[in-house]
Amino acid sequence: MPPSAAPLLDPERLDLRAACETLRQGKADGAWLRGWLPATYDDPAGFRRALYAHASRQAGGLKSRPGEGVDLYHDCVMAHLGQRRRALLSAGAAGSAELSFEAVHARAAALASSLLRAGFAPGQAVAVVLPAGVDLVVAVLAALRAGAVVSTVPPAGPAFVEARLDQLKPDHVIAAERHRRLLGRFSAALVGPAPAAAPDDRPQPSHWYAPDEPVARLLSPFGDPAAGPVELTAAAWHEALLRDGHLVFGLAAGDTLAAPGFDPVQFQPHLALAALAAGAAYAELGPEDALADPGLAGLDVTVLGVGRRLRDELLRRGVAALPKACRAWFWSLTEVLDADRWHACARALWARKIPGFGVVASAAAAGVHLFGPPAPPAPVPRVWPAPGRAWQLSELAAGELPALRDVGVYTPLRDEEPDLAGLPRVVLSREPDDLLFAGAIDLGRDAQTYPAAEVARVAERHPAVRHAAAVVAPGRHVNDARAVLIAFVEDLRGPDGRLALPVRPDELAALVAREMGERAAPDRVEIFPLRPRLRDGVVDEAWCRSQYLGGTLHTKARMELFVLLSRLRTIVGRAPSGP
Repeated sequence: MPPSAAPLLDPERLDLRAACETLRQGKADGAWLRGWLPATYDDPAGFRRALYAHASRQAGGLKSRPGEGVDLYHDCVMAHLGQRRRALLSAGAAGSAELSFEAVHARAAALASSLLRAGFAPGQAVAVVLPAGVDLVVAVLAALRAGAVVSTVPPAGPAFVEARLDQLKPDHVIAAERHRRLLGRFSAALVGPAPAAAPDDRPQPSHWYAPDEPVARLLSPFGDPAAGPVELTAAAWHEALLRDGHLVFGLAAGDTLAAPGFDPVQFQPHLALAALAAGAAYAELGPEDALADPGLAGLDVTVLGVGRRLRDELLRRGVAALPKACRAWFWSLTEVLDADRWHACARALWARKIPGFGVVASAAAAGVHLFGPPAPPAPVPRVWPAPGRAWQLSELAAGELPALRDVGVYTPLRDEEPDLAGLPRVVLSREPDDLLFAGAIDLGRDAQTYPAAEVARVAERHPAVRHAAAVVAPGRHVNDARAVLIAFVEDLRGPDGRLALPVRPDELAALVAREMGERAAPDRVEIFPLRPRLRDGVVDEAWCRSQYLGGTLHTKARMELFVLLSRLRTIVGRAPSGP
């Protein structure tokens, strides 16, 4: 691909029409980005005005006004009515669907009316418990039309869903009837996902949010898993949808965005709404369907998110398997960073003149924060903060203090104060021309926090498990980790006197997957006939981690003395207290 010939923008007179066209053509190299991005960090208000002016030029215009009010539903759906364009698509073994903006509007309006009939009032919390797909996006739009504070929870398993609903405390839940069993005490708040509008329904106008009014309450996959949900204001989320749709992904009317296999907790509903806000379509394809057909079933995807499983399939089949309409691709920089395979994929696609770029994104942090220029592939990813996001590099060990050197944690600023809510802590190295991405500090799969305490409590539901803990250890690559579930059981003996474990590792792995979802399933299950050190009735995680990773638990389990001492301590612990 020839080097960029795009003219540099004048940061004093920001023309986002030219910026969007440059991004769409794949000409936004490092020199071009350096020419205007820094001015947007220094003057976020000026960038916001330019962004809204640009988005207002699209066919349906914008109803929202910076500093005045936000109508997310209008700007994602109603602004695009009457143009006979598709909005949501799905394809795969489970069936196919294609909805125009008019069809999305009809379904979302009907569901919003059902919410009102169920007693909903604007400002109440609505949780959407549906798998990624058309119904999920329609349900989120219906909640926004009615004026809800919306949350999304994948129906991964009963323990997973109940724990998250307990944190979110929704007033209403939109879910399919088949998922009622996952809702626990919240099943009484269930509203079906796709009702028919009653004949006497009167259309309700879409809700007008105040700029600082909460519009979403999302649980982040990063940071402390016990932390409360992150609240997004209407103005912050609306601006992020416009920025990501028009600029980061370079979408316009007639485009289609897809990201098969991307984690819905981390990326949805932001990706889908960013596409709609730009007048583009969003296509949902299950990861297995994408692997079976990397051509994406004729969906005419123009901007494609590539996960590592799809990447490996493309490397195996050849990149010619990609949709012919594809003009750009992106990948998540918080995925496992096995650099050689990503570099090979990027080289193959660059040779086909399909530029790619990495993103650091989280729905709970209002979308994309870091993105890479579509430059020739490099072994170390190069990134820039998204336009209009004020930021700083912070010290690795000192939290929110500005870094003294050119290495630190990317930290967005809100009202000039550090705000990492909803984001992973990723390390950047400042170079003369741009920033190098070094990976996330926090240990977890795809940089996400492993729900170790939840997994341990689920394992303890098995009658043979007295105590459990989960240990997370580094994997082979950046952003990689391995989770080990450790179960402590009694030392049952067979007729020959040999130890007989009362539960199999595969039983516990299946229990966790059933209750918490496949993403929470441990990589390994270890069972020890020992009594662990406890704190407040639960396993001391620091003790368990050091004992397991150092090999001490295996050594003790092979020594009869330690096994017998553990049995004695268990018997003593059961003995009734004296008078």
